[in-house]
Amino acid sequence: MNAPTARGHHKAPPSTLRLLTRPPVRGLLTLALLARTTAAVLPITLLLALAQTHGYARAATVGGGYTFVLALCAPLRGRLLDRHGVHRVLTLMGITTATLLALVTCSIEFEWPWWTTLPLVIAATLSSPPLNSALRASWRRLAVDEAQLKAVHSADSILEETGFVLAPLTAGAAVALLGPRHAYETAAACFITVTLLYLTAARRHQLGTTRPTPTNPTPAPTLSRRARRSRRWIGPLGTPGMPAILLPLFAMGAIFGGTAILIPAYLQNQHATAWLGPFLAAISIGGVIGGILYATLDWKTDLWRKYQLLTLGFTLPTLLLFLARPLWLLATLLLVAGLFVTPLFINAFLLVDTTAADDTRVEANTWVGASTDIANGIMAVVIGALAEHQRWDTALLALTCCAAAGAMSPLLTPAHPTPRPPTGPAEPVATPPATRTPTAPVPRPTPANESDSASEPEPVTGSVTEPRT
Repeated sequence: MNAPTARGHHKAPPSTLRLLTRPPVRGLLTLALLARTTAAVLPITLLLALAQTHGYARAATVGGGYTFVLALCAPLRGRLLDRHGVHRVLTLMGITTATLLALVTCSIEFEWPWWTTLPLVIAATLSSPPLNSALRASWRRLAVDEAQLKAVHSADSILEETGFVLAPLTAGAAVALLGPRHAYETAAACFITVTLLYLTAARRHQLGTTRPTPTNPTPAPTLSRRARRSRRWIGPLGTPGMPAILLPLFAMGAIFGGTAILIPAYLQNQHATAWLGPFLAAISIGGVIGGILYATLDWKTDLWRKYQLLTLGFTLPTLLLFLARPLWLLATLLLVAGLFVTPLFINAFLLVDTTAADDTRVEANTWVGASTDIANGIMAVVIGALAEHQRWDTALLALTCCAAAGAMSPLLTPAHPTPRPPTGPAEPVATPPATRTPTAPVPRPTPANESDSASEPEPVTGSVTEPRT
């Protein structure tokens, strides 16, 4: 067991670094970063392109409406993958999305009525393949032990937050150089190209397959008729612990959705549009820093306790948003709150990984982003209506109330259930005597340099103004 190099820090084992820097993980992380960045540019440029023609209230209605519908239906897309096979569904969804995005581009270019653009945008986002959830469901198959699982999930979430830093900067530069309409058209073309590459990699590396076929399958637990019916309809939401995982994400999503509309409108009102990119990226810049710190710290605390503390860390700075009329204070509060965003998502995916069963794993991962985006869509519409009438104080107060609700969420769930191990078939693993059994499904020897995170029984894993589903 490796001795810590400094208090609170530890070196990543060589096997962990090799996992991140060698195929297929290296290529998959690169494609995921490109896909998330181009996808996050789309809603920013869409908002500005529609606002240029139809005003912020209608633009926010389109943006918030499709985010809300997408969030509600994202778990259904994950369920399609779980039940009907990953690769056939992903290919069909990718082709449909490319066609619908082309129609959205035409509606922007030729200034169709906003109510015709809305259903096209909703259809395009609903058909978008849930590649990120399929990727996260596959990490546990590629990792050997808890240390590797923590490293790959942390790297995944840090790169995701990096994409949300690059996206507003890229969108701001594209809008300044090309104008809102052409910026959206360019972003749509880039998104389609990257998605096709991502789909190719997904088929090649069997994304979404959580475990190989077991040689000695363990019988599935016997469920009552009522339990089977409940599991069929509500899926992983019926698993003990899932509601407690999702509650803090609702409050975080409300802050994301509100600031995504408030910042562009407020900066235009203050004649400071040159700061659009940095302000939209403030939360994600904090997220990248916080994610790196969290991945390197050896925090010896129960995972549920961490989740509560990180929730308070995000909500306490946002409780001061009602004072944030000065631009410097608004940017500072968003940056400080952002420090806790990536660690919160890392913990959420960790808890999902240890809670969900294999036959609902992709759908369970979609709920992390969907719960955030449901509140995101609702608050985007509310703040858009307030921004249209320049009620900045009311908008900031509404965001403060959302932060207060988020700060209360850990108190509403004081007794957290202990995550249970997946109910899927167990894999026989060749383990030398006197060593801890690795959690990976693929039989292989336990690495010599094993992680010393014995205080955490769960494996540790590793998205904000744009939809994350």
